[in-house]
Amino acid sequence: MEEEERQELLEAVQRFCLMDDTFFNCFMADNIEGMTYVLNVIMERNDLVINRIETQHSIPNLYARGVRFDVFATDNEGREYDFEVQNDNDGAIPRRARYNSSMMDYRSLNKGADWSDLPETYVIFITAKDVLEQNEPLYHINRKIEETEKSFEDGAHIIYVNGEYDDINTELGQMLRDFKCLKAGKMKSSILADRMRYLKETDEGVAKVCKILEEFAEKYAARREARGEKRGKLKLAIDLLKDGTISEQVAADKVGMTLDEFKKEMEACTSVQ
Repeated sequence: MEEEERQELLEAVQRFCLMDDTFFNCFMADNIEGMTYVLNVIMERNDLVINRIETQHSIPNLYARGVRFDVFATDNEGREYDFEVQNDNDGAIPRRARYNSSMMDYRSLNKGADWSDLPETYVIFITAKDVLEQNEPLYHINRKIEETEKSFEDGAHIIYVNGEYDDINTELGQMLRDFKCLKAGKMKSSILADRMRYLKETDEGVAKVCKILEEFAEKYAARREARGEKRGKLKLAIDLLKDGTISEQVAADKVGMTLDEFKKEMEACTSVQ
C-alpha cells in the first residue's frame, strides 16, 4: 500500500464510531466484555454472559440468497444473537429481519435433529434512525396468537434499537450516545472507552483496525468482481439463447444454475432492460 493510501486509512480510522458497521465488527472481534455489556443493556438485564463471538459470520445458501451477520454471538444459556448496525434505513427493513431470523434457524438444526433442539434466537438491529417511527427506544417483535393475545412461543425474537433515543439518564440512552462518540475520552462506559482507546490511540490497535479494513476491502472487491463475472456470463448466455444458438437448459448449465433459477434471472434481466 502506498504511503498516501496508508495515511488516508489512518485518518479514516479516527473518523469511525460504533454506528459504522465495519468498525463495530472490528470493535467487537473477540471482545467478550464489550459484547456482554451491550447485550445486557439492550436486554435490560445484568446476568447475561457472551461466551462466543464471530464477526462477519456468513451463512451460504445453495438455493437462495445467503447472509452475512455483522456480529454473531452465543450466550451462557445457549441463546444465539445476530447483531446488525445500520446507518441506512433500507438495510433494516422488517423483511430483512425476518430473513436473518430464518437463516439463524437454517444454520442451527442438523439433519435428523428434533425441532425442540432449535435454540432461542435474537436478531438485533441497532439503527441510526428510528426505523419503525413509533418514538420508542426499543421495539420487541415477537409472534402472538391474535385470537387470544397470548405469545406464540417459537423462540424467535427481533429487537430494534432506536439510535435516535438520547435520554442520557438511562443506561440505554447513555450507551447509544457512546456509540456515536469518535473519541474514548468522551465515552461514559469504561468498557467501551477502553476498547476505543486501544483501537484508536495505540499503534497495535490502529494497525489491527487497518488490517481488518484492508481485508474487508479485498473481500468486497473480490465479491464485486465475482458478481460482475457472473453477470457477464449470464448476459452472454441470454444473448446466445435469444439468437437460437443454445437451448434454455444449455444456457442454464453454462452459468451454473438450475433451469428454474436461470429463467428467474432471465426474467429479472429482461424487466430491468
